[in-house]
Amino acid sequence: MTRFINREQLYREVWSTPLTKLAPLYGLTTYEMKKLCVTFLIPLPKVGHWSKIAFGKTVEIPPLPICDKCKLKVKKSNFSKDSQPIIVEKIEKKMVPDISVKKNITKPHPITVKTRDGLKRSRTDEYGMKKPCKEGFDLRVSKVNERRALLIIDTLCKWFEKNGIKIHQPFKDSTTTEIIIDEQRIRIKIEEKSKLTAKTLTKGWGSYEYYTREYTPTEKLSLAIDNYCWGCSLRKVWTDGKTSKVEDKLDEFVSTIFKHADWERQRELRLKAEELEREKRRQLQRYNEACEKQEKQMLDDLKRQSNALMQSKELKTYVAEVKSLAKEQYKDDNYPVELTDWIIWAENYVVELNPLNKGLPTYQKAREIVKLEDIE
Repeated sequence: MTRFINREQLYREVWSTPLTKLAPLYGLTTYEMKKLCVTFLIPLPKVGHWSKIAFGKTVEIPPLPICDKCKLKVKKSNFSKDSQPIIVEKIEKKMVPDISVKKNITKPHPITVKTRDGLKRSRTDEYGMKKPCKEGFDLRVSKVNERRALLIIDTLCKWFEKNGIKIHQPFKDSTTTEIIIDEQRIRIKIEEKSKLTAKTLTKGWGSYEYYTREYTPTEKLSLAIDNYCWGCSLRKVWTDGKTSKVEDKLDEFVSTIFKHADWERQRELRLKAEELEREKRRQLQRYNEACEKQEKQMLDDLKRQSNALMQSKELKTYVAEVKSLAKEQYKDDNYPVELTDWIIWAENYVVELNPLNKGLPTYQKAREIVKLEDIE
């Protein structure tokens, strides 16, 4: 019977059956099944997942990531009659690179040349490791693995360059190595760990004692994505194993670089959206404060106009009393010039002071006066 596979079906089977049991159903090894899942962006159960289920514990199953670059394609089966043909999905080459490391370097990439020359100028440190001096690929390696590392570096540099992806070193006199994908900068490196092989107690001056430690290279290379991505669950390190080398994992390594770039881009978009939302809230707050300020100003104007009206009435009464008294003292309204000038000035001031002489008051809401788009 023919078995059909698409991403959704494979995703359901991976989370319902252990890979050690699922892989033989398709005539694949566990490693090949894992690689298939990584290729199709299908999350895999972590170590201890099936043990938790066996003990009746609740486990969280991550959702299947959206991949709009997948399409169905029939893959011919080379298995026996008992095995079943498979219909799988294929992602475009950019997402699933086919990278193989050659046995020799011909026409080395400029970064490879810098790395090789930098290693020649550098010295082995106390851990048995060498780093390129000042320039070259971000590398930490023992003498045993120098050639392997240079082959991997040359392969990666040429693959990225061939596919129009920039790989460069942004800082002078530094081995920092970056891949630029959709304006996202992903730092990568190759490193080899050391292990503690001897620990000797040494006597110093007087009663002082200290340990002298000796380290030996593990001779295991690791490919690493050196970006700090808080909250990101994507893989960052690939190391030589018992049955496989990092040379066999370059396709997965590069595919994950693309995922990191996409994750970084999504994170930037999310941060920009969050900043835009915060700016909108800040603008709204400034707008509300401006409206409150406008309303307070209108209220202060009301109080000032009310006080001006009361004062104008008092002054009008006062001026009337002055004129009444002046009529009693001066017959035929024959006032002194100074008194006449004062009465004219006082009456004009009373008229000007009275706010109602300028017309009846009107009211307009502060939100109609203050415009949100004018708030900086």
